[in-house]
Amino acid sequence: MRVDDISPWLDEHGASAGPVSLSGEFDAYLCTLPWAGSGINWREIPHRSLVLDGVSDDEAVEWARRTPMALHEHVLLIDSASEPGVVCRFEDAVRDFELLSGRPELYMCGVDLVGGEVRPVFDRFIERRFFMTLNARV
Repeated sequence: MRVDDISPWLDEHGASAGPVSLSGEFDAYLCTLPWAGSGINWREIPHRSLVLDGVSDDEAVEWARRTPMALHEHVLLIDSASEPGVVCRFEDAVRDFELLSGRPELYMCGVDLVGGEVRPVFDRFIERRFFMTLNARV
């Protein structure tokens, strides 16, 4: 994420930049999954999808609440393994992911905050593909 570009959003939402190392760890996990082209091969993974055309923020949040990522109050969003991610509340992430990254692919996973430490749960994640679709591992 380009943290400088989104710093007002981070402040407004009580969010923070995650360390680059955490982005790299999430990316490393994602690389263990089957891939096809520039994204995850969802035909080989149990999932649910949401086409974003015409979908409101509220509808996206309701859809995401029916995914394993919703078991967490916070999420980590990344769009690069070599840049900081964003750690924020679940609902803020799903409502505003389009504001946070202009890249076509974006990944979010659930995190738990324990004593101020971010503990990611990488296998509870959602991928945004080509700006058009959300795919969630179930």
